[in-house]
Amino acid sequence: MTITELHNMNFNDAAEKLYRERDSVTTFESLVDFAIYKIHEQEIFVAIHILSAINEHPADYYDYDYCMGTLDTPTPLLVSADLEDYCEEAETNESI
Repeated sequence: MTITELHNMNFNDAAEKLYRERDSVTTFESLVDFAIYKIHEQEIFVAIHILSAINEHPADYYDYDYCMGTLDTPTPLLVSADLEDYCEEAETNESI
């Protein structure tokens, strides 16, 4: 998705599309499921880290790298401007 496409969509549609396209854009529900999985794996510290972050900063969508564990904290994505870093720049049609 380009930044232009992002700004032509409402936030929820854009966030959902980026959730399907980008590994680092995730949902509240996915983070809760991951925390439950970590509890079952006896990695309580990771579950607490995730649950504390989403409890303190409620949102539907977050930036989180699942491979980083406690080295990354879920960051809420609340407005379209928060999604710009996950978009590509618009292509130019300039001829050489």
